[in-house]
Amino acid sequence: MKNQLLVTAVGQDRPGIVARLTEIVAHHQGNLEASRMSILGGEFALIALVTIAGTRLSALETELSALSNEGILVVCKQTQSAESRQSGQTIYEISLTGADHEGIVHKVSTHLRDHAINILRADTDVINAPETGTPLFTMHASIAVPDAVTYEALQADLAKIAREQAVDIDLAKVG
Repeated sequence: MKNQLLVTAVGQDRPGIVARLTEIVAHHQGNLEASRMSILGGEFALIALVTIAGTRLSALETELSALSNEGILVVCKQTQSAESRQSGQTIYEISLTGADHEGIVHKVSTHLRDHAINILRADTDVINAPETGTPLFTMHASIAVPDAVTYEALQADLAKIAREQAVDIDLAKVG
């Protein structure tokens, strides 16, 4: 039987971290199914879903944990397959752009939480505006919205947040 292991790894950025992590996964005949990798500050960060036979799970976790000797902190957690789109929900994409300031993600995520809206994926960044070089905050997120929350109501609420935070927020239904 295949097990799913959620693996997070963080270490000072340098060439070869991905090769080292995947070397261990492959050695234990695990399969890297989904992953996100990024350099944040001077650190490399990975989050990955690995499938592996139950008989190999413990050995994989042990070897990944030993990477702390190489300056890579790894945390593993067994998980189960989950449907990202469940009945009674609609998937939307949010795109947000505006002058960078504290509290934008908190304001949006609090509103989503208060309406039982689940964030499936979110990416944020600060980029420079094309002509002025002013720092712009961007957020792109996929959300699962209960059918009880209408598009019109969510759009109106996000427009209010956009005005309060001096940002632009676009909402689009997926599919």
